[in-house]
Amino acid sequence: MATLTSNPNFLSPVGFQFKIDYQEFPNLEYFATACTLPGFSLTSVETPYRGVNLAMTGDRLAFDELALRVNVTENLENYIETFNWMHRVISTAGKEEDLKYDATLLILSSHNNVSKEIKFKGVFPTSLSSIEFNTQLENVDYVQADISFGFTNFEIN
Repeated sequence: MATLTSNPNFLSPVGFQFKIDYQEFPNLEYFATACTLPGFSLTSVETPYRGVNLAMTGDRLAFDELALRVNVTENLENYIETFNWMHRVISTAGKEEDLKYDATLLILSSHNNVSKEIKFKGVFPTSLSSIEFNTQLENVDYVQADISFGFTNFEIN
């Protein structure tokens, strides 16, 4: 049976850290400004029965993509890290599994202590957003890039 929480504080959307292999991707980790915890669904199976389709519980989970937003550095280091990672994935036929990494989304409490760790297994980039350069902007809004990742599974600790 579930019990009522003993912590009445609400989750802050600014209290997080994103961790991935720091040796390979130091700029993705350091300049992350937003991360979306993926949604997921349990597929259902339609079973025909006496002229209707009954929904039965399925046996597969379907995950949304892990989304990360980063401030792009002036020399594009984090953009280039992801760009090169994606190119290595497509150029190493048969060895794509070697280019998957584990990542962790650390959820911080109201006192900036780690309260939950969400561990993603087998992370790999699936999309990298475009970057617009525009001389007609009135304010300097620093460039951000959105990166989507596929992954094998995730667990919450």
